[in-house]
Amino acid sequence: MTSADNPQAFKRDGRIVVVGASLAGLRAAEALRDEGFTGSLTMIGDELGEPYDRPPLSKQVLAGWVPAGGTALPRRRGIDAEWLLGVPASGLDLATKHVRLADGREVPFDRVLISTGVRARPWFVESEGALDGVFVVRTREHAESLQRALAAGPSRVLIIGAGFTGSEIASICRERDIPVTVAELGAAPLALALGAVIGEVAADMQRAHGVDLRCGVKVTRLEGDAQGRFRRAHFDDGSTIDADVAVVALGSIRNTEWLRESGLAAGVWGITCDTGCRALDINGRVTDDVFAAGDVARCPNPIYEYRLISLEHWANAVEQAEVAAHNMVSAQADRRPHLSIPLFWSIQFGVNIKSIGVPTFADEVVVIQGSLVDHRFVTAYGYRGRVTAAVSFNNGKWLDHYRRLIETAAPFPPPCPTPDRPTDMKPVPVDFPGPTLLAQGATAVVTGHDPGERRVTAVHQHRQEEGRTTATETPGTLQRIFDYSARADPYPLYAELRKTPVALQEDGSYVISTYREITDILNDPHLSSDVRNLSRPMPSVEGGGTSSFIHMDPPEHDRLRRMAMRHFGPPHTPGLVTGLEGFLTATVGSLIDGFAGKEQIDVVDDFAFPFPVTVICHLLGVPREDEPRFHLWVNDIMNSVDYNPKTDPKEKLDKGVQARKDLRQCLGGLVEQRHGRPGDDLLSRLANDDGPDGRMADAEIVATAKLLLIAGHETIINLIANGMLTLLRHPQVLQRLRDEPDLVVPLVEELLRYEPPVQIIPWRAAYSDIAVGDTVIPKGSQIMLMLASGSRDPKRFHDPDRFDPDRRDNQHLGFGSAVHLCFGGPLARRETQIALTELVRRLDRPRLVADPPPYRPSPVLRGPIHLDIEQGDG
Repeated sequence: MTSADNPQAFKRDGRIVVVGASLAGLRAAEALRDEGFTGSLTMIGDELGEPYDRPPLSKQVLAGWVPAGGTALPRRRGIDAEWLLGVPASGLDLATKHVRLADGREVPFDRVLISTGVRARPWFVESEGALDGVFVVRTREHAESLQRALAAGPSRVLIIGAGFTGSEIASICRERDIPVTVAELGAAPLALALGAVIGEVAADMQRAHGVDLRCGVKVTRLEGDAQGRFRRAHFDDGSTIDADVAVVALGSIRNTEWLRESGLAAGVWGITCDTGCRALDINGRVTDDVFAAGDVARCPNPIYEYRLISLEHWANAVEQAEVAAHNMVSAQADRRPHLSIPLFWSIQFGVNIKSIGVPTFADEVVVIQGSLVDHRFVTAYGYRGRVTAAVSFNNGKWLDHYRRLIETAAPFPPPCPTPDRPTDMKPVPVDFPGPTLLAQGATAVVTGHDPGERRVTAVHQHRQEEGRTTATETPGTLQRIFDYSARADPYPLYAELRKTPVALQEDGSYVISTYREITDILNDPHLSSDVRNLSRPMPSVEGGGTSSFIHMDPPEHDRLRRMAMRHFGPPHTPGLVTGLEGFLTATVGSLIDGFAGKEQIDVVDDFAFPFPVTVICHLLGVPREDEPRFHLWVNDIMNSVDYNPKTDPKEKLDKGVQARKDLRQCLGGLVEQRHGRPGDDLLSRLANDDGPDGRMADAEIVATAKLLLIAGHETIINLIANGMLTLLRHPQVLQRLRDEPDLVVPLVEELLRYEPPVQIIPWRAAYSDIAVGDTVIPKGSQIMLMLASGSRDPKRFHDPDRFDPDRRDNQHLGFGSAVHLCFGGPLARRETQIALTELVRRLDRPRLVADPPPYRPSPVLRGPIHLDIEQGDG
């Protein structure tokens, strides 16, 4: 037993390291000493100097009321710590329990608290951001430099971004009688954080104070003079403006890059934690010796449906730090959760704005007290008929009242508690400009669900210093990838494509081909899977009928996925896959039995094609007598997916359309039969489930069943066929699998990286402008994601073109990433593991008849259309 297992011994002898000499870091250190911790305490910070307060930097410091050096955080008590300042952390080794520093030193720990916070998002063109007169505001040095520039009396200040920081700086400029232009890509200031109603009020407020407010425009270039001083800004509407100072206020980036290889669930939204501030690893498991607090932490909140929430709030940092400190030195039974309601405030243009709750977690808003015109009011936010947040303008004394309403899930809209009730209290849509209840620039955002509902994938933020991702037209490479001549080996072309990570095509679409950029955008809340968000119309991907949830965006996607996952895997149905093992093994054995006496077999037609249809039919509860029809329908649908109007008869397409219709009708009939007749099959459970999200409509159940049948079928065929082909090309590995059956688990993971069944996501839509590295992808653009290219990216994987089943670091893209991570992945993995193990064990000296084999036409769902092998003495 270690001292960490014995709270009293740990308090006396333990070693705690705090990475991030921030507000949260300091308050946690003080709380540790208050809790009786007398062991070793080390504070690591990337800035020189002890922790200081950041909210005054964009307020009192810029106004000249407080010097930047006067913002040091007051000490509540001595902490008796070793301070390692001016050297950032560069890595975290959980196995040896060391924090690596950028100067090569290693700091041992028993428990570590991560409070590295955020940094200002820089201007996307580094050379322009380096112009004299271009500023961001996050550190004391930033604020001090900008304050000097404002004191010099610039002719005009340009502020890029009208979130809270940008709006506060604009207010300071007008107080100092400095002409100011605010450029905001959205419809109004603060609209990304608080919605359209308050956005309109904020816009009126700024214009009334003389701000030149320009909404719906984008700054495309910052121009300097011969001496390197900022002089002019260019907008996407062709206009320009002359100014001496530009302030880039485009939000923040969470400081998690140093955790890239740590195995923690750390990415662009922060470090995923439980409510006790314990960090989770990339598979959703608690790491009991790693804690996080402050802006960098991302925790579930039961009031908001256990969704993970990232906060950049002063009060949250303090409260979270105290909870983390308590739990670091307490026994399991004595630990407590961090469940406070988010609170935020801002002062701008003479108005005190306060927020309680999470405004972005809402579908309606109502003015509940006061008057918008007078800039003195309270708005309440609601989600599905309950109060979730409130925002006040010069009326903050009532926020405790709304806190109680939020905590008790009071009905929305609530009654007005005062006589100043507006004459019209009709709720209106909250109108956030994003598809996922996520707002860039919001101070509190809903970023996902508890990792227990799905696997959490590591996400890495792009770092500009490692190279730009210039958008360049490279249509020739993409055309060659789609040409059938490249089907057998597209990987050299993927390597060529990766030279331009984000490539603009002649038709206005964008192709993304490198691992980091793919994972970044897959985790970007402004990436849409809904075809209706494309600027150019595209035919429905469903061919009629209700869309499956993979073609939806949150929150509707999340609702349907949760309902399906309740019956399809962990945590609600953890035994589903293991419970199918006997059936899977028997089905595989029966198919291989059919090879008896054959010297030549087709792995696709004789095995890989019938296997997954049989499994899914069994899972859904399709009667045995109907299975042959399902096999025929799936065959016709798959043939139509590869339809080429130039070479194929139209009958091929028509048969696919008819098969989809027949399949939909048959599944609809089966669902109707299941109502009131619960059984063990998936259709029965979905048809009779009244879970927390309600019950699926019949059309939604049919769409989910079709998704499982078609998508699962295609994935398994390609995975098994590509797997056998790869093993036959690597006979030593094939023999190892015969001798070491347990090798199949990492082997299938390597197959998903090396020869993935889904190579390309042919389209996603930019719901709004999306920044990927140095490239801004415009709203409505089609985005193509080259998953197979990302999984062979040498910047992410060592020796990526080598098939290595012993590869340890293998966070591949074979099943996608983020909210659309393949929800059938656990079943697909186990089907493939059993299939390959048994094929290798039972086939007698298998040999390829043709290499390369013939491939199916599709570059998206890439795999052999036939895989003929000989066995025995043939």
